[in-house]
Amino acid sequence: MEKAWDIEFQDVCMGYGETVVLEDISVTLPGGKISAVLGGSGGGKTTMLRHIIGLSRPMSGRVLLGGKDLFALPERDLRMIRRRMGVLFQDGALLGQLTVAENTGLPLTEHTKLPPGPIREMVLHKLSLVGLADFADYYPSELSGGMKKRAGLARALVTDPPLLLCDEPTSGLDPISAAQMDELLLDMKERFPDMTIVSVSHDLASVRAVADHVIVLRDKAIAYSGALEDLEGSDDPYLRRFLDRVPQGRAASDDPRLAEPEGIRRKIHQALGF
Repeated sequence: MEKAWDIEFQDVCMGYGETVVLEDISVTLPGGKISAVLGGSGGGKTTMLRHIIGLSRPMSGRVLLGGKDLFALPERDLRMIRRRMGVLFQDGALLGQLTVAENTGLPLTEHTKLPPGPIREMVLHKLSLVGLADFADYYPSELSGGMKKRAGLARALVTDPPLLLCDEPTSGLDPISAAQMDELLLDMKERFPDMTIVSVSHDLASVRAVADHVIVLRDKAIAYSGALEDLEGSDDPYLRRFLDRVPQGRAASDDPRLAEPEGIRRKIHQALGF
């Protein structure tokens, strides 16, 4: 049986063009666990995810999946590894012209020569795991937001991937649907103990429900990496503000930029016919 994949960043700089987003990152996301990546908007969470998937190449350093240097592999081997990744996109990313079953089976129809029968059987199994077997022949437009997310999860799982990457799995969901998604991720961890799960999230309630390991990004660096319980007990001022949802201080009241340009409001009201 294959050992669960660790994800290792070794002295990695990431960015776009000449803009550095994350600098000198050295951190390991443990195999067989659920790791959550947290941080402020624009802090590099999605950039980190893109480097794990292999969509972006690091400026320097190495990204290792299961001990293999991802970007040192021949192109063919890199494509093979990427086929083994399951990705749950933020909006589900279902194709509107395909049924739920066809969407779920897409990785198998695109990358294998399996006949329709076995593909359909596997698809129905994965849809059963997320509670959507009865909706296999519906179209995405006929599903709720939560159901689309679950269908996206079924598609991400259809190849039995050793690595499941989730981009904001609970965003846009009501509390009940979000809790259901959390339960599904925990169920996947139990069913597939050799699968490594990474969740990029802003949802602290979800992170507290599912995460074994947490990374917090700040100022192009790792502000924290470790167990969730240790993060909860941290007395670091930034981490406490982050966890307790404490806003940054308001701008000084005497900041001249806060003063309304003289007469502008009246002119705008007149122009709008007030």
